[in-house]
Amino acid sequence: MSEPVHLFVVTDDAERASLDVVGVHLQDVPPFIRIVTEADEIRKLPVGVRCFGCWFAWGAHRHDAAQLAWQDRRFRGGIEGMTVKFLERLDEWRAKRAEAERRLVAEILAEASDAPVTQYADFINAQAAARAEPSATVAVLQRQSRWS
Repeated sequence: MSEPVHLFVVTDDAERASLDVVGVHLQDVPPFIRIVTEADEIRKLPVGVRCFGCWFAWGAHRHDAAQLAWQDRRFRGGIEGMTVKFLERLDEWRAKRAEAERRLVAEILAEASDAPVTQYADFINAQAAARAEPSATVAVLQRQSRWS
């Protein structure tokens, strides 16, 4: 069973809206938030849902179908905005997520710090030596002065 949606973000740019509103990339948006970009989806938003409009090209000369659908849906009523309490809960969620990410990165770095460190030059020389093919017929050139 899927988690109920607590916030619909209505936008013309889903990736930018997910970063601006939620603070995560689009693929990491939690299931309790749905980002809506299509006019048909906007028109079908149910009565009583919490919505947030986040438009990046609103000042254009002509509104696109999604923007017109958003205006129409808002004028019909029955849409709630984001309350201070909801914003506080969203901030708490962001803080918990950030803390979990910090712990995960710290664990990964702790594991990596036990590994031996190799200098870049040694690493490149080792790669070159591993790829070199031994040959008995390598021609050795004698040094000559350029001016002789």
